[in-house]
Amino acid sequence: MIFLVGASAMYLAALQASINVPRDAFQACLKQSVDKATAQKITGDGYEAFVRTACGGELNTFKSAVTSFDMKNKMSRKDASDDADAMIADFVSSSANHYRYVSKSDPVGSAKPAKAVEATATTNATPAKPAATPAVAPVNPQPPK
Repeated sequence: MIFLVGASAMYLAALQASINVPRDAFQACLKQSVDKATAQKITGDGYEAFVRTACGGELNTFKSAVTSFDMKNKMSRKDASDDADAMIADFVSSSANHYRYVSKSDPVGSAKPAKAVEATATTNATPAKPAATPAVAPVNPQPPK
């Protein structure tokens, strides 16, 4: 019995290691891409395409490792591929957000430009009155007896 538990633990550790090496290589490539993109002055919006090109080999290796890992855990090929794509999208978007922060680019979907914000702040110097709300029954802090 103890042998079976030990063998199962070793098998699971080996199975998990099959996904760790490609993931670590992909993360290392993403970290290096931040420096490369900064040196090449890539815009924040162009970073994701840059990463997918620069880390294409690591990305494909990681995707195939995740897909095979999920299929060994009884997932269908389509679901495993979708899971791998979702993981890769998370890694790439996280790296892109980090790059935008490091390079001081505007994040995707940023609000207003700075001049518009200043103009709005000066014109709205007086606070607006809140909208009238219907009367609400007073709240009794004690429960009924």
